[in-house]
Amino acid sequence: MALNEWSILLIYVGFILLSRVLISLFYLRGRFDVNGNGRIDPDEVGFLNDTQGKLVVLEKPNYYDLSIMSLIRVFSEAMMHAFCYGSIVVFSVNICVTNMDTRYAYLMVVYMIQMACMFMCHFATNGIHVVTSNAVHVLYYGFGFIPLAFLWLQPEQKYLTVIAVLATLAITVISRRIALPNYPEFKELTRVYQLDRTTGEWNLASVPSLVETQESQAAKLELAPGGATGTVSETAVVFPTNEILHTHISSSLTIGILTALVTHHIIGAFILAEARVFPGLSLAISVTVAIVITMLVQSVGLYGRTEKKMHTLVLIKYWPKTLAVSFAALGAAIATIQFNPMASANDRATPIIYW
Repeated sequence: MALNEWSILLIYVGFILLSRVLISLFYLRGRFDVNGNGRIDPDEVGFLNDTQGKLVVLEKPNYYDLSIMSLIRVFSEAMMHAFCYGSIVVFSVNICVTNMDTRYAYLMVVYMIQMACMFMCHFATNGIHVVTSNAVHVLYYGFGFIPLAFLWLQPEQKYLTVIAVLATLAITVISRRIALPNYPEFKELTRVYQLDRTTGEWNLASVPSLVETQESQAAKLELAPGGATGTVSETAVVFPTNEILHTHISSSLTIGILTALVTHHIIGAFILAEARVFPGLSLAISVTVAIVITMLVQSVGLYGRTEKKMHTLVLIKYWPKTLAVSFAALGAAIATIQFNPMASANDRATPIIYW
């Protein structure tokens, strides 16, 4: 007798819960909590040891140099970064997989997004991954699952997708608390800079106790007694430049996807919902709107002129505006095609021609 959707979901959740708890308890806990004191000490975090002694370059850094990124941008772009990775997974499955049984197809995609987010944390943005707390991890993993709304291979009872996502996030919370107990705050893991409103310069405000460079020793003499006390747009943390560039690209792709989503529904509701030319028109308009919005964002800035100037100087060698516009246009184009399924789970539809 074939298993129903609920049975398959329960088997999936049970297997993932058991395997991750066991791995966290018997392998990861000992790997990360080296001294076995029941907390992750700063000197047990590889990122802090790897960046110790390296100078921070605030203007035109090379690809592997350390530079700075404001807290507000770290938070927002981390969420968009995860959303981008989730979208790539979902869109790829939509195009490459059309005949899988919908009772378990969505579970495969949930697991793939989880793996993509772990890959993202380990390679593309490891520094950002390391300095963020367990709670923030769960939040941006959650953003990675949002693109499941675009998945064509949905189960018959669509709410099962939501249950699978919530169960996966809950398991992530449990496993991280076991493997990484009492994780240190970001100020204990990376240097913190703060904007001087008078001069418009970004000055070192906080240094982890393990980091003792000539830069930090000299700056400590001038640090304010309270350390970094500015707002999230006036406080910046230190990451490798390549990670700052990665989130810049992925967040631009996300802006394009979200722009296409809004544009698609506006056109469908008010202009040419039934016209045969609709897909092509939607594609052209979505890409154009995404380009315009991204150019405005890159020109004006979302977090203030001073923060925008700092971020531009960090990425100026890599043509940040050109990259942002290009990837936003790409995101809008890919997303527009995804909003018009080529086939349902059980039946092939007529292919849609976009040119």
